[in-house]
Order: sequence, then structure tokens, then C-alpha cells
Amino acid sequence: MRAVLLCVLLGSTLAIAQPLPARDTADVGPRGSWSVGVFNPLRIAVHEGVELQTHPLLFFVAPNVDARFSLVRSPLRLTAEAGLSMPTFAMRLVKGYFFPNWATSQNDIGWMLIPRAGLLLSGNVLEHDVWTLRADAAFRLPLGPNSATPLNSFLTPLDLVLAAPLTGFRSRVGGAYDHAFNDRLRLRGELNLYVTGSQGHLLVSGQDVGSIASISPLVLTAHVGVDIAVFQHSRITAGVLWANADQGATRVDMGADGFSERVRVRSNDFLPTLDFIWEGF
Repeated sequence: MRAVLLCVLLGSTLAIAQPLPARDTADVGPRGSWSVGVFNPLRIAVHEGVELQTHPLLFFVAPNVDARFSLVRSPLRLTAEAGLSMPTFAMRLVKGYFFPNWATSQNDIGWMLIPRAGLLLSGNVLEHDVWTLRADAAFRLPLGPNSATPLNSFLTPLDLVLAAPLTGFRSRVGGAYDHAFNDRLRLRGELNLYVTGSQGHLLVSGQDVGSIASISPLVLTAHVGVDIAVFQHSRITAGVLWANADQGATRVDMGADGFSERVRVRSNDFLPTLDFIWEGF
């Protein structure tokens, strides 16, 4: 027990030796550097200015890869991203739960590719603070018959993950600011606006009421989190994600004429986030 405690204390001391770098910026690591989290992607710099990344937990059921290319390196950093994924097999594994309309083989989930492209621009404020602007888009490229429909799961982050496969399109513009309190602690805030493909129409008692009550494809998210250095090249990240979306919810309000009326309202989701990230050279 004492040996474990000593190891943790030593690791924390080493973590103080260098400032904790900001994450999810336009910076591309030096050749040979890498990082991976439980939920964060595996990222490897295969060349100076070139990184490859993939989500290891999903790779064998939903092959995916992204390449990051550094276009401008200093003082402003501009990075281009291009990626490709094939989510069909993973979606088929959970079709009886997430996709009840595809529960039978007669109406199976079609094969598809999801190309993605984006740009990130980052700059420094003070000595270690970093701001980042981001824009990206992904779309569905069907490889055969496809009867995809929006998930409308009432859990907005999940709907966003599956927006490109199920609605055919998802785009994002956003910004983030990463502040260094000291060598071991960083605070990050991020705000994103998403636009998806058509989310369909409002259902009332199981009936589609038509385009007069279409569901908005606009989604707003914000995330606030802290990164805490544990060892020299590892950190714990924890935070809260807020998502605001049209999930077809309504409420009854009293109108000016004294009569009750049902009005559409946007829904808010709050979810905790937690991860442990390893980094190396």
C-alpha cells in the first residue's frame, strides 16, 4: 500500500515538471507522440504534421479512421481533418434495441460509408491558454438500399452521434477556450452548433402530423470540464455536457384569451463526462 501511495505521489510530482497541454486543438503532436483514452480516440503522430486517430472501442464493429494534417503551425495553427467510418455492423448489433423498425432481417440496416471533413484553427492567449475554432461536416454515402430514419431517442448526444448515418448529414461550427490554472489543472469550455439532416415530423398518438410540425435540425451543445494531471503523461478529465434540441416536446400554456393552448418547447439534456487519458512519446 505504501509503495502504491509513493508511486502516485511521485507521479504527481513529475506531472508538475511541465505544463499540462491543452486538448482537442489544432495542434498536431511531434512524430511518434500518441494519446488514448477510455472514450477519447487513439491518436498517433505518424509524421511531422500528420496524425491518425481512431476510436478503439468501436473499431472492430464500426471501422473508423481520421487523418489530421497541419497546414499552418505558428503562431496560429490551422489543421485539416478528413475521415471515413462504416457504422453498419455496429448498428445491426443493437438494431432490436435502438432501432426497433429494423428488428427483422426483411428490413435490415443498409451498408453505408460516412465521410467526414473539417478545419480547426487555434491560437494562444497569455502563455498557456488556447482558443480553438472548429467547423466540420459528415454525410451518408449509401452502398445499397437504405431505409434509414431519425432515431429521436430523447438523448440528444446519441442522436448527434447517429445523425449522419440516420439523417444523411451532420455539420458543426463551434469554439472552445482552454485555460491553464497551473501545471496540473486546466479548465475547458466549449460551445457548438449542429445542423443535421431532416429529423422528421412530430408524432401525436403515433400519427405523423406532417410538415406543419417538423422537428428542428438545429442542436446547441456546451461542455465545461477540468483536466487534472495524474502522472507525467496522463490525466483525468471530468465535466458536464448540456444539449438543447427539439425533441418534439410540448407544454400547455394559458393564452392571452384565457384559453389553454399547447406550444412546442425545446428540451435540455445534462450529462456527466469522465475519462482517463494516457499520453506518450
